[in-house]
Amino acid sequence: MSKINLEDTIAAISTPVGEGGIGIVRVSGPKAFAAVDQIFRAKSGKKLIDAKPLRLIYGHVVDEKNHPIDEVMCVIFKAPKSYTCDDLVEISSHGGIVVTRKILDLVLKQGVRAAQPGEFTRRAFLGGRIDLAQAEAVLDVIQAKTDAGLAAAENQLRGELSRQIQKLREDLMKVYAHIEAFVDFPDEDIEVFSGDEVLKRLEDVKTQIRNLILSYQQGEVMREGVLAVIVGRPNVGKSSLLNALLDRDRALVSEIPGTTRDALEEMIELDGVLFRIVDTAGLGAHKDELDKLSMERTQHYLERGQIFVHVLDGSAAATKEDEEIAIRVRGKKVISVMNKSDLPQQINWQDGALVRVSAKMRLGLSDLERRLTQVVWDGRVHVEGLTITRLRHKTALENALAALESAKNVFLKKESLEFLSFDIKTALTALSELIGEIYSEDLLDVIFAEFCIGK
Repeated sequence: MSKINLEDTIAAISTPVGEGGIGIVRVSGPKAFAAVDQIFRAKSGKKLIDAKPLRLIYGHVVDEKNHPIDEVMCVIFKAPKSYTCDDLVEISSHGGIVVTRKILDLVLKQGVRAAQPGEFTRRAFLGGRIDLAQAEAVLDVIQAKTDAGLAAAENQLRGELSRQIQKLREDLMKVYAHIEAFVDFPDEDIEVFSGDEVLKRLEDVKTQIRNLILSYQQGEVMREGVLAVIVGRPNVGKSSLLNALLDRDRALVSEIPGTTRDALEEMIELDGVLFRIVDTAGLGAHKDELDKLSMERTQHYLERGQIFVHVLDGSAAATKEDEEIAIRVRGKKVISVMNKSDLPQQINWQDGALVRVSAKMRLGLSDLERRLTQVVWDGRVHVEGLTITRLRHKTALENALAALESAKNVFLKKESLEFLSFDIKTALTALSELIGEIYSEDLLDVIFAEFCIGK
């Protein structure tokens, strides 16, 4: 991302591309009102600069020849009381690709530049309206795929995580300031915390950090979902099972072995958990080059999968291929599914937890769905507590925890208090980086590059 000039006035379409009831063009910066005034004609005849904030203003957007482009509503937000902390205008037009692009083009001709990805939210962060963890939560809210994911993102957007991190910093700062004072003024009559008290304060902070780190597994599931891979030999009913779980015919099904040649990935939500269900090509001896490529794709998912649904044909005896597949997924989270339970059963299978289904007859699916959520985390999603959802947060917390472990060892070994002070300061720095009190432009570039242009 090129270097951003915060003095620029920026604009972008903030609604998804396509047809819709409404489209929004957002303009922000010191020249936002003046730029929009060049193309907007309020029915009242007033200029935007003279309008009251947070009021809808009816009028038309016009082109260079004063020809009406569209009937619109404008709302203004005066700095610093706006999303970006700058003057901001939102133009609400009829939804549609042509009309919104035409309005944006007219705005850009007024000395306004096109916004970069996430630049509006980046300005909100740099303006101090939100911290970095909250800025990331904005994207998580937009991309939430389940109620649980949305709840976790909203919790973070409200600042719950940031307040917890600030409290941890304050607790550590008390110890750090006291140690620093003793190091800087050893001849002064400064009462040092007792050894037990220092250790207790460090352990209390470590426990809270450790709990946040442990919440990451749940948070990652809420945000990214779980990759559940359906595996099995050819013609055991893997594609039929995918269709049954989706309750629609997504995968091609036939009696011909090897019908599925490529992996199909779909999403379903079960008990608040998002599952990315993948139907893979049957594993076994390949007959041709296409078979070989299909199995290579399956191998790719075998390496990435978090849960494996091993489908077997319950109406037939287990084969060597079934046993080989079981060996390949052994040690991972595996659910063994005995398909074709509507037929006389001949299989004798003892490898892992068993669920009997008939994908064709839609039997036993609720048992399989229940087992899938249980494998994730005992079938429950606890969204009421603090949950971290991003690897960056987890890494920062792990760095802080490692520094505090070092501080504890320094203290127990009765090494120089300067070493203790250094470790505590390192932990404080890691926590500050999490909420963005310390940041680099490169880090901001990476974070906000994930955003859409208009946010």
